[in-house]
This record gives sequence, C-alpha cells and structure tokens, in this order.
Amino acid sequence: MSDSVNDWVRRLHTDQLPAMHRTLKQVREVLNSVSGSHVAISKLIERDPGFSLAIFRQLRTLPNKSREPVTKIANAIPLLGMEAIERTTRELPVLEDLLKGPPRRGLLDCYSRAAHAAIYAANLAERLGHHHPEAFANAALLHDIGEMALWVAEPDTMKNMQARIRQGDGREDAALEVLEFTLEELNLGLGNRWELPELVQESQGLFNSYQPRPLTVMMAAAVARATASGWNSHDASDKLELLAEFIGISEAQASTYLHQLAVTAANQLQSLPLPLPAFRLLQTGVTRKVKPQAPVTKIEQPRGGRPAVEPSPASGKSPQAKPKINPLQALLSRTLHALRDEHGLERAMFAMLSPDRKTLKARFVVDKNNGASLKTFEVGLHSPNLFSILMKKPQALWLNPDNLVKYLPSIPESVVRTVCSSGFFIISVFIKDKPIGVFYADVACTGGSLNTDQFNNFKTTCRRAMQELTH
Repeated sequence: MSDSVNDWVRRLHTDQLPAMHRTLKQVREVLNSVSGSHVAISKLIERDPGFSLAIFRQLRTLPNKSREPVTKIANAIPLLGMEAIERTTRELPVLEDLLKGPPRRGLLDCYSRAAHAAIYAANLAERLGHHHPEAFANAALLHDIGEMALWVAEPDTMKNMQARIRQGDGREDAALEVLEFTLEELNLGLGNRWELPELVQESQGLFNSYQPRPLTVMMAAAVARATASGWNSHDASDKLELLAEFIGISEAQASTYLHQLAVTAANQLQSLPLPLPAFRLLQTGVTRKVKPQAPVTKIEQPRGGRPAVEPSPASGKSPQAKPKINPLQALLSRTLHALRDEHGLERAMFAMLSPDRKTLKARFVVDKNNGASLKTFEVGLHSPNLFSILMKKPQALWLNPDNLVKYLPSIPESVVRTVCSSGFFIISVFIKDKPIGVFYADVACTGGSLNTDQFNNFKTTCRRAMQELTH
C-alpha cells in the first residue's frame, strides 16, 4: 500500500459506520422480546453494513478470542453477548441523523448495493456448493467499506468522484484523480486494519481474483453494482455475461436467475430505506436484449494513445464516452500493449484458467494486423498437453524451429490453427503458488522471426505484471 492509502486508513479507521434507524429499532424489539434469539438478531444485522462492521470490530477487543476464525454474524453474537449488542444499539450513530442530502443518498446507495450483494453471494455460494454461505454474504456486505467510510467522513471527496464519473470517467480513474489510489486499495487497507474475516480481505485483493471463494464474493459485488442503476446498461450486460460464464449457464438463464434474486432481495429488504433495483424491472419491462456471446474482451487503442480495455462492441449500442476500467484490466492492458508496442510482437494474449481448472480460455487480446485472431483460443486441460503442463508450475517456453519437433505434438489440434505453430512465447502465470492462466505472444506467422532479446523482454514484462498482481 502506498503512503497515501496508509494515511487515509489512519484517518478513517477510528470512525464508525452508522446503522440504519430501522435496523436499530428492530434489533431493540427482538432484544426486548421473550422469544428473541441470536438467529433473529443476526438476520437483522446481516442486512446492515454499519451494524455488521461494528460487530466484527468488537471481536478484536474480546479478552478471550475464539480459537476458530469467526466469519459469520450468527457466530459473533454469542461470543459478544446480548448486553454488548444492546449497548451497540445505543452507541452506534444513526445514518438518518448523521447524514443529510447527497451524502445520505450516497451511503444508502452503498448500503443497498452491499445488502443485494450479500443476498446474491449467499445464493451463488449455495449454487456452487461452497460451505457456510452466510460467510459469503457477510464478506459481500463489507466488500466496499472504503467507499462507505468516505461518504461518512469525507462526503465532499465522494461527491467530487461522482461528478467525474458522471462526466465519463471510470470509477477507478475517478478515484485515482481524486485520491491517487483506487477504492479497492482503501477497502483492502481498512479490512486489514480492522482485522475483518479472511474472506472479506481475500475478496478485496486482486491476487485472489481467480480463487473460487473470493471470486464468488467479487462476482456478487460486481453484479450488484452494475445493476444498481438499471438493467439495460452496457455494464449490466457485461456483468451478466460474466455471471453466465461463472456458473455455467446461458445468458438468458442468467438473466432470469438474476431477476429472481433481485425480487427475492426486494422482499427481504423492503422494510429498509434502501433503493431496490427489482422495481426497475417493472419500469423497464425487462426489455434488455441478450447480446451475442463473445469469448474475450478486445483491447483497443483509443484516440490519444492511451491504452484502455473495451468490451467487444455489440450491435445497436452507442459507444460510451469512456469505458470503466478495473485495476486488473488496466494491468493486463498495459502488459499486452507493452508486449506488442515495445517488443516487436504482433499479437499478445492473456488466457485465463476457468474456475473449475478444466479449461484455458482467451480473455484479453491485442493484435496489430487484425489477422487470424487469438480471441477464439480455448483449450481443455483434462488430458496431458503443452498447456496443462504449463499449469503445473511457473515456467516460460519459446517454441522455435529447434524444439518444434519436440513440442508441436503436445499442442492440441483444436488450437494449432489459432496459435502460431512456427514460433511463439508463452509463460504460465502463478499467484501465491496458484495457477491463474498464461501470457502468450507471437509475430502472427507473418514470416518474421523471434529472437532471444524478445524472449527475455517477454519474460521480464510478464513477471513484472505477476509481481504487481501480488501487491
């Protein structure tokens, strides 16, 4: 973390996030009820990021800490005791009293996205067979704690960022302009300072972007954010495509599934003062058209020479002023453009390992000549081949005339026409000893040849990107 992020963490970590008035009132009612229970209280608190954060922060102060990590509100309440819960209802600031106008709306929007993400994450976890779905819900609820903390302590900073976003800046670009770091970095810093559950912190770091548990939380948070302001936006369409791929169903099925989840969330959250995206389904009539599936995100070079990652265009969609770029996409964009523009390579690709680790599939591509495209690259790893071997340990390979006879038979026929079988560079990408994919580059079989300097530069550039992913 940079010094500026650390400075902000020091400024923000002592502040409390407020709880919604309705949550505090309902918890008091259960506490005063003869039939009140830990379960009933936890269900109320789990919808409120402010109250939930207060519970997890109090765990740090216990003289006798639990031997096992506490990942769920339902497990935290018995450890703290009902007296501590009652005291928290009196001491927590009330959101509606603390904030007015745009800051209140901004924080309620955050809380709405968080509550929806929690419901989505729990459902996704169950669907994917993960244990303890409540832990996924709690992690998703606290995923964007940095943005929430800024709305409370520095609302003018958040209003400045929102103004830039309305003018066309991506969310990350706006944060970098105003704060000189991303909100994701602030989330991670605060999560670490508050010693939040492991899954919360894992889902806030890019280096865990390919691990099934944190990726489930990230997916829920991303879908909740993309659909918060509408169902027919370009961003919502992109996230729906990712969701469909993530759980292995069609986009049409994913659309139905997500709409049902949104309605479920609206039913569970209707007593709270939160925006409910499900109501927009009725207003829009669910007119969204499912766009043709595209296996990769195409990286283009926009005017002004600034690298950016843009989704493949779909028919009938007007171009946006500025695409939203997340930190991972920005890093991959810089890396692939460096391979192409600085090292004399024609094509470069990042192929990602699927969550079930059975397939390697192109996700980002740059191509100088728009010739035979790498975007169709997809190879199964169920049987031994060159790519399954690369996923066993970190290694780099230069396919060239000297080793062609040795390695060509290990390249599946399904991808021989996609890669340049006369020569290419490839390196496996591992983060914390876990394989996540490969970087690939070639000269597009144009008759050009690769050389040792290019191979060394290729390895250096890709390894630098891997180091950035771990920080």
